[in-house]
Amino acid sequence: MFQLIITEFIKLKRQSIIWIGIIAVFISAILAAFQSNSNEGDVTYEVFYNNVIWNNFSLAFPFMIVLIGGYLINREYTDQTLKTMLTVPVSFRKMLIGKMIVIGILSLLFGIASFIISILLSMIFGFGGFSAPILFKALYQITAIGFFNYLAVLPIIAYFSRKKDSFFAGVGLAFFYGVCGIFAAGRNLNDVYPITSGLGLTQYTNIDLSATNPIIGISSLMLMIFLTALLIFKSPKYEKVMAGSEKKTRRKEKRKKA
Repeated sequence: MFQLIITEFIKLKRQSIIWIGIIAVFISAILAAFQSNSNEGDVTYEVFYNNVIWNNFSLAFPFMIVLIGGYLINREYTDQTLKTMLTVPVSFRKMLIGKMIVIGILSLLFGIASFIISILLSMIFGFGGFSAPILFKALYQITAIGFFNYLAVLPIIAYFSRKKDSFFAGVGLAFFYGVCGIFAAGRNLNDVYPITSGLGLTQYTNIDLSATNPIIGISSLMLMIFLTALLIFKSPKYEKVMAGSEKKTRRKEKRKKA
């Protein structure tokens, strides 16, 4: 498994999809900067990074993680590299688990990137209030909530990886999933709703912490992990998946000829 993960990271060097993640993180932060500037009075870095977190879980991270994860898995179908991998031998399920682990590591790296960008933009926009405790808190909360978002969307990645080119539908679902987190957070449903369960677990200050329950939040994320494991276990064999995609390709070719 370790060698499989290393191989996946080597493959990433040839993938430009990672830049979409960087752009998404930057847009989330720049939007938070303008939102913070619209507030009356002096804006501190703490206020700003809290807005970054809000944009990350509601707009950027869910769709970005599913987009990158779905794309990386789908490339195995489109490039037909699975045929080579399965003769090594590497099972389809083992390949999916390896991809999931890589995506999880990437979500942590994107969280760190979001933290770094938040500091740079805070300096550019003149947001004060820097201190070591605030910076450590920001790094922890931004990175942890990003990782919890990854756990929340794992079932989407696992389900839509079962068919070639179906990850686009998963991206749309993930975006809707994230936006709905705004309404869940506003109605004290943070712990129940997987996307927002990390807010209570990290003691995010822009919600009513008295209404949070860590046990429910952890249970919500554990349910997502269980669903993901079930979907991977029930995933169809490679031959069945490729047979279905080949039939679709033949149909498209027949339509073009007609």
